[in-house]
Amino acid sequence: MRAAILGAGFSGQAHADALKACGVETAAVITTREETAAAFAKQWGIPRWGTDVELAFAEEIDAVHICTPPATHGELVLQLLQRGKNVFCEKPLCFDKAEAQRLAQAAEESGCTCALTFNVRYHMACQKAKEIIASGELGRPLLIHGNYMQEFNAFPAPLDWRYQPQLAGPMRAVTEIGSHWIDLAQYISGKKVTAVSALFGNFHPQRTLKDGLMYPPEAGVSGTSIDVTSEDAAAINLRYEDGAIGSVLLSEISPGRGNRLSLEITCQYGNLWWNEEDNNLLHTAKKGEGIRTERFAFGNGFTDTFRTLMQRYYAAVAAGQTRPQDVPTFREGAQVTAVCCALAESAAADSRWIGVSCER
Repeated sequence: MRAAILGAGFSGQAHADALKACGVETAAVITTREETAAAFAKQWGIPRWGTDVELAFAEEIDAVHICTPPATHGELVLQLLQRGKNVFCEKPLCFDKAEAQRLAQAAEESGCTCALTFNVRYHMACQKAKEIIASGELGRPLLIHGNYMQEFNAFPAPLDWRYQPQLAGPMRAVTEIGSHWIDLAQYISGKKVTAVSALFGNFHPQRTLKDGLMYPPEAGVSGTSIDVTSEDAAAINLRYEDGAIGSVLLSEISPGRGNRLSLEITCQYGNLWWNEEDNNLLHTAKKGEGIRTERFAFGNGFTDTFRTLMQRYYAAVAAGQTRPQDVPTFREGAQVTAVCCALAESAAADSRWIGVSCER
């Protein structure tokens, strides 16, 4: 197996590492800057690099990894599918629900194997949580809730492509971290979101930029004034299939929260909860029986989830599966995009409830 990587940022690094661990050769890397491609190629021992996307269409390339900003995904996916290339794409799939449906349809009709990087699914505790819910021992899910908190964009915050709507789209917290939570909640519970009500918080629409870092105006830092339109945080209410309800709080500005994704699913006969900062602990409880904590003593971490997802993806490629069962498909990615679009619509309409279609 040989792969090509489009993009050489944080995501590109994660993909290159996982490919190497899985024994898949990275045969080419393509970026918008020649020197960046050359440095990435030298770091990972990649024989071909450059700025021309045609490098990804070479006959020996079995799959192409899209690690570019989300606004570029749609066009790249279609180009690759038209050339018969298997596609492994960073999330979110795109920002428009109609486009997402077209991409999912194109993937299924292409005969190619396509997947998205919803890697959080592959923590051992998350796999076990899905088994428990699917077994029915806790009964039907009633409450599905949690949060995803990070400190990355707390002040002083780096100004990067995530703040450029032409690359990152109109949202930030919802699409960047919220998409992971939405996928995980649906994956483990087995229930799709059917309606949303959202409140977005952009707490500093005007900021001061100095030496690549943003500060609030009241900080008194001398620099250039800039406008920010995307949300720092979101408070979201959710309706799911079969009458379940829930909520999630998303924040990219919470100091001390490195990567705290938490999920709790309360069912008819018991409860289950997990968080990514204690990723090898899974808690369950039934009334009057106390809390049972399962510790995965030989568990995994974030890097391992990427490698597990990559292994499953390339097994699907080898088997020629167009709708693989063990990896997040474009159809699932399109459903998450539909939820994100509904959240934006709700926030713009004073938190009005917006319905979401539940295609599978």
